[in-house]
Amino acid sequence: MPNEFKKNLGTDMSKTLMGYYIDTLYKIEKTYFDVEFEKIDITYSQFKVLNWLWRHSELTQKEIHNYVNIKPSSLTKMLDILIKKGLIERRIDADDARIKKVRITEKAGALEHQAWQIVENFDNKIRAILTDEEYQVTINSLKKLTEAL
Repeated sequence: MPNEFKKNLGTDMSKTLMGYYIDTLYKIEKTYFDVEFEKIDITYSQFKVLNWLWRHSELTQKEIHNYVNIKPSSLTKMLDILIKKGLIERRIDADDARIKKVRITEKAGALEHQAWQIVENFDNKIRAILTDEEYQVTINSLKKLTEAL
């Protein structure tokens, strides 16, 4: 490994310099969300599931799995927790008993604004640090990398 590249990797030399900063920012964001979502009695992972249900009202467990990309067994456990909290309902599809459909409850609907306010507040923190141009360049660059890799 060339010395100059290695020297610029920072403290975590298991990643590229960009990977280090992306990972660090993700951890900062996740910690913020964990603390803030706890105030409304959900986790960041639960928010990700609820987010897709708010968008679609009703999804199959398989569709949620595809959107959220977590192991089916982990998703089942999370859905069980959300059911116990009264945030979702799970039912068997009328046409195919093998398909389980999930829908949000009124209680979950009432949380949507608060949850999205948490996300917006974090985004506003970022926007307070970066200029509008820097923000847009960063978004475009990360999107380009995500699509290309």
